[in-house]
Amino acid sequence: MLAFTVGLWLSLGFAGMALSTLPPLWQLVADPDNRVHYLTLVGITGIAAVAYLGMALGVGTVTVDGRPLYVLRYADWLVTTLLLVGYLWLLTNAGRRALGRLLALDAAVIVLGVASVVLPTPVRFLAFAAGAAAFLALARELVVRLPRLAAFDDDRHGATFEKLRNVTVVLWTMYPVVWLLGPAGIGLLQPSTEVLVFVYLDVVAKGGFVVMAVNGLAAVGDGETAAGSDPVAAD
Repeated sequence: MLAFTVGLWLSLGFAGMALSTLPPLWQLVADPDNRVHYLTLVGITGIAAVAYLGMALGVGTVTVDGRPLYVLRYADWLVTTLLLVGYLWLLTNAGRRALGRLLALDAAVIVLGVASVVLPTPVRFLAFAAGAAAFLALARELVVRLPRLAAFDDDRHGATFEKLRNVTVVLWTMYPVVWLLGPAGIGLLQPSTEVLVFVYLDVVAKGGFVVMAVNGLAAVGDGETAAGSDPVAAD
């Protein structure tokens, strides 16, 4: 009989991330003109897949106040979320200052998230509150400021950005909720349940993001090809 263990959830996380890496890898070969975009997407789920494989094998797991701390999880989040917000910025053609603000706020969210796990009570709740504030500032950048600075190449890029941005903000809002309910928060979730929920959120937030981004970029390419082959459409 199959045992629903933490190791199984982490292995499923590895499988989901690995499968989600295949579409941008394929497009990296088929569409070299958008190499930077596809390399960024490969990095998001490719790095996450390596991290989940390591966690499933027990690499980088330590105990803090009787709770497991998956070091690879936070290392993965620090790198892949930077790539993710970087991809959203790529779609907008906004300036480098906008990218700098996004990366700084995202890094603050992850670092404060680590602090909220390793610090003792009640300091870790202060770190959690600071991390939540940093996330709200990041969400404001993505929802309000970045669209104002954007110079989309066409309507398809704008629509793809809006779709990916909305999915990202909504799903990322769930992470602090899970933390609050988990062992480091008020303890309503068991450690194994917390892992299951984080794996599900991660696969949807990163794997789903990558698949949607590949489809959006391919649709832009199809539109450009169609317009280029039709003089009327090109006009």
